Amino acid sequence: MTAIRLSLFKLPKAMRHTIIYGFSIAFMKGISLIMLPFIANHMPAAEFGRLELLSSIALIGSVVIGMGLEQTLFRFAGTTNDPILRKELAASIFGITLLIGCCSIIISILSYEKIAQLLAGDIESYDVLLILSVLSLEGCIAIPLGWMRMNDKVMPFFCATTGRALLHAIFTIIFILSGRGISGILEAGLIAAVIQSVFLFYHHIKTAGLSLNLRTTKKTLIYSIPIVGSGLVAFALNGFDRWVLADNVSLADIAQYGVAAKFSLAVVLLLQPFTMWWNPKRFQVLSQPNGKDNIAKYVSIGTTLLLIITSLICITSPLIIELWLPQAYWNATSYLLGIALAMFFKEMCELYNIGCFASNNTHAQLVINIIGSVTGIVMMLSLSTIHFVWGIIYALIIAHAIRFVLFYLVSQRITLIQYPHVKLMIFSIFCITTVAFGLDIEGTLNRLTYITFTMLAQIYAATRIGIIPLITKEKEEKTTCV
Repeated sequence: MTAIRLSLFKLPKAMRHTIIYGFSIAFMKGISLIMLPFIANHMPAAEFGRLELLSSIALIGSVVIGMGLEQTLFRFAGTTNDPILRKELAASIFGITLLIGCCSIIISILSYEKIAQLLAGDIESYDVLLILSVLSLEGCIAIPLGWMRMNDKVMPFFCATTGRALLHAIFTIIFILSGRGISGILEAGLIAAVIQSVFLFYHHIKTAGLSLNLRTTKKTLIYSIPIVGSGLVAFALNGFDRWVLADNVSLADIAQYGVAAKFSLAVVLLLQPFTMWWNPKRFQVLSQPNGKDNIAKYVSIGTTLLLIITSLICITSPLIIELWLPQAYWNATSYLLGIALAMFFKEMCELYNIGCFASNNTHAQLVINIIGSVTGIVMMLSLSTIHFVWGIIYALIIAHAIRFVLFYLVSQRITLIQYPHVKLMIFSIFCITTVAFGLDIEGTLNRLTYITFTMLAQIYAATRIGIIPLITKEKEEKTTCV
């Protein structure tokens, strides 16, 4: 263990932190994936479908309660070199989130029964109250976690996130085996969130403080409200799909779609170690000498990682589903490729939208998300009646692709950055080819062999093309500075 720690600290700072974030995400989502077959084996497909509908409430609720304040923290506290001002901004933004969280709890208690009546799938009002209670804490939790990332407090971040995941898993097993069903899963999530929030609140108040400043509140809300607006319209592409499906297919079909979506979401989750390090740093990098060149370099690395991750998810997830889940869920493999492609375009938006966030307002990204969401809603409502689940998937792919094109064009107009387009295009074609060949391979051993070959071949190709630089002693010091 000591040798591993010594080896880790010899790495460049950026790489070291990315690895620790990676361990954090791998631990959290590894537990989540391990729990998925346990839940699937102890819960009928229809119940799993209800859980998916409840998760859609969490998606839209997190946008409203979070108020886009995490991105606001990165934008304002992350671009100032004055450590005192940084703490003041972090303390004030945390105060805003606590106020919003308290209001959210009160509103949830008053409205949870009416919300349950509006939902399809015979959702219990108690379950709605549980999910809303967790959401009331999520916005408050996001700011301390963001502050840790900004200040490179990777180990406290690791403990806070993985600790919550472990607690959630333990309580989920206990409650499911006790016959609590969906309510037990949600109760486990609430207990874990409360324990995590106690730790994070203490840490944030100790390191940054807690305050409410009218001038800071006004400034941050002006910046964050368009982010909330764009998040609400983006709900059409990340949550509304379940509501449309509920009117056109059975709960069992929703469960199949939900399983495919969870595995496809690994595209986002496996890239998170990079984005969790990069997002708080990107505005700082842009403001430095040669900032645009460094932005191009790191975004290209992120794009390369995204291509590799998407390829691997497409060829590994069908094997995992067939090995781990009951046969009733195997049809989910037919939806995987389409949803993974939609997730790819979604993450491309996040990598190439820096120009839309670099200015002092975020109206451009609000307009882009409105265009993408309206397109998605119209296509979902029309295609789902004809193609059912695949109609939803087609709509998601087209809508996210439109968002990516618009984000790229508008961001380039605001902040022109010279990306290595030709190299990225060559590598994209190579990745598509490896996936196409991998889909026809049968047999567990053959699949595992091809997966290993694909990963090594893609990494080698990326380094040969020059979009993932090899770490040399000359580059190590430069990388450590970022």
